[in-house]
Amino acid sequence: MNIRESLIAIIVLAICLVWAFADGAAAQQGIGSALRLMTPLLLACLAGLYSERAGVFDIGLEGKMLMAAFTAASVAYITGSAWLGLAAGIAGSLALSLIHGLASITFMGNQLISGVAINFLASGLTVLIGQNAFGLGGRTPALTGAGRFNPITLPGAEAVRDVPVLGPIYSGLISGQTILVYVAFALVPITWWVLYRTRFGLRLRAVGENPASVDTAGVSVTRLRYTAVAIAGVLCGIAGAIWRPACPRASSRR
Repeated sequence: MNIRESLIAIIVLAICLVWAFADGAAAQQGIGSALRLMTPLLLACLAGLYSERAGVFDIGLEGKMLMAAFTAASVAYITGSAWLGLAAGIAGSLALSLIHGLASITFMGNQLISGVAINFLASGLTVLIGQNAFGLGGRTPALTGAGRFNPITLPGAEAVRDVPVLGPIYSGLISGQTILVYVAFALVPITWWVLYRTRFGLRLRAVGENPASVDTAGVSVTRLRYTAVAIAGVLCGIAGAIWRPACPRASSRR
């Protein structure tokens, strides 16, 4: 997508937002819900970007998100801490990332088959453990209180609520999201900067495009690919931690 197409997309999005927030509360709530539901997918896209740039095709993103959603919800329910749940979700996703790394990087197996296997493994394992642990048909219990990340009200949100168009956008859409939503959107420009403005990003892209030249330069291709897979695992872990509260049936059999 070039600059002209990006500007057109931004203008169309701005027009839609103005129309929605001038139309009524129902449209505002719909856009707010869409924003929360798209955040896990945004993080999954960033995860796939890191992995793909390093030359590792990762079709197991959904399985990692599912495992992260299950472990995050389970630990948050048991401990009553959303932060411990987030850490558990990242750990669960990283475990599957390690399996994918071993299969596709160390043993040079078929990356597509490894990803599909991870999806099947996560789908079956979460249901089995969830049924034995909670007896809710593979689902985890509902999270309340400190087990969830609560919405954050940004400064000035109440003061500008009655300002036409811009007030509802700031107070009803931008404000009132959880900290993980803000982190997810902040990671978009950070990812661009890391990939295109840092030495690490240059080497990562080189590993995906021409690993032989990187190896000749004395840089470990294996280490860089494992790093990219680990970053993808962390991002999928955060996505799963958001996905479970946003989609109550995220850890159930579909």
